Amino acid sequence: MRLAVYTNQIYSCLRCGFCFDHAVGGQEKICPSYVTYGMESYGARGKMAIARALVDGVLEYDADVAMRVYACTECGACEEQCFKYLSLLDIYRAMKADLAERELVPAELAGVGRAVADAGNPYGQARGKRLGWAPGTDRVGKKAETVFFVGCTPAYVRRGIARGAYQVLEAAGVDFALLDDEVCCGHPHLAVGDLEGAREAAGKNVAAIEASGATQVVFACPGCLQMFREEVPDLLGRPLPFRVLHATELLGERRAAGSVRLRKQSRVVVYHDPCNLGRGLGIYDAPRRAIDAVPGARRVEMRRSGAGSFCCGNGDFVRFGYEPMAVENEQARWNEAVATGADLLLSACPACQIAFLDAKRRAKSTVDVLDVVEWLATAI
Repeated sequence: MRLAVYTNQIYSCLRCGFCFDHAVGGQEKICPSYVTYGMESYGARGKMAIARALVDGVLEYDADVAMRVYACTECGACEEQCFKYLSLLDIYRAMKADLAERELVPAELAGVGRAVADAGNPYGQARGKRLGWAPGTDRVGKKAETVFFVGCTPAYVRRGIARGAYQVLEAAGVDFALLDDEVCCGHPHLAVGDLEGAREAAGKNVAAIEASGATQVVFACPGCLQMFREEVPDLLGRPLPFRVLHATELLGERRAAGSVRLRKQSRVVVYHDPCNLGRGLGIYDAPRRAIDAVPGARRVEMRRSGAGSFCCGNGDFVRFGYEPMAVENEQARWNEAVATGADLLLSACPACQIAFLDAKRRAKSTVDVLDVVEWLATAI
């Protein structure tokens, strides 16, 4: 049982409840699954009680346990608020790995894992279409200082993000290449508990980047970035041989060097912190600085932002198996954004964009939804 590694941490849980409702702004539920299902077993404290029962041998893994463990966006709000600084997300991942070994992954999420294994992406799309969004092939497989790692969702589903990042990098004068053999970063494998699949994907991508000779890799998808920065070194047992950063971080460096100029955009903009980028990687300022650099833009903040930001409800592919939960939470976050009076909602994550476009459709709203790099591309 992989979960047994965390026995000491599991026993350290004080059941204080900070992981439930101690959000910025007062008594407010911070966990998307607890918001929707309302039972303690769906929140962090309940899952820690389940974990203790499992390691104590008084409970066995079954479909009911799986239903609760996988109903998690891994937004990290519980870990951010944890009074004991417990590694809650690692504990959930261990539970998922145990469940996967016992073939207890919910059917819809198991399908995501099979699609990644078969097609190299969670959408089951043809490998040959991965670079179908690109304006040409000049940068594919070339030697360059920087690799732009596209990621599955920008490559197949939210291609405007891929094109926007490409245009921003070009305008900033970045010498970059696209991998001709990029595969999924491996995050979906971890989402379903398939550690070996994640390790295999990580090894393929790191080998391809090393072969390219690049010294840094830039991402527009924070899930991919977090996978590389936080998970890949542990999976492969060695540090990355290159630097990894988000597109807005690289843009900030280029702007500081005077290589980027932005045109006026008269918009009232509200920015949603993606969980992977914010709580996961601590990157809060770079996207905001990029937004503030656009002349004429006025940025406003939601009531919950930064480390206290509320999840869009779509992390860790929960939409595939828990669509009502995804919809309820994306609509709550949408309403919070609209309440600021902004006419443009920006995020820096393709999963967040999918969530907000769905919420916009349901609300029949005129508020625009874009990724930060998409919007910056229009200002260059």
